[in-house]
Amino acid sequence: MTDEAAVFLRIFAFGLVASTIYWFISYEPLGTVALLVFGLGPGVAGFFLYAHQRPTASKEPWLGQLRRFAGVAKDRPQGPPDLESHDLGVIPLPSIWPLLFSVGLTIAVTGLIFGLWLLLLGGAILVVSLAGWLATINRENRYGRLHNDHRP
Repeated sequence: MTDEAAVFLRIFAFGLVASTIYWFISYEPLGTVALLVFGLGPGVAGFFLYAHQRPTASKEPWLGQLRRFAGVAKDRPQGPPDLESHDLGVIPLPSIWPLLFSVGLTIAVTGLIFGLWLLLLGGAILVVSLAGWLATINRENRYGRLHNDHRP
């Protein structure tokens, strides 16, 4: 059993147990069906992954499959690989612009409910923050990282 199949099957088990408990506590059909559907979707994917990897994978004992389903790690997990030899992507430097963008978006969406003035204020914050964010990205791409990047 792969880790992906185990995660999907755990979600399936949770949805099944939660819907059963919910039904006996509330006798409310809509919530029960919603919890069942919540569990059945990933359950189908989990059973599909389990069935299609089984013939090609090595025969894992039932205890190993049960441990993987429960999410228990192996006794000695393998350490991380050497990342120095890999070509990794560059993470951009932290900045205030993504936060301001999300604040502007929140104000603009709130303006759809409460009035035009909030929509205009949120739109102005969105435009300024997007311009600043793009300027920061362009500056990093053009001149490189502008902070001290040495390792101790």
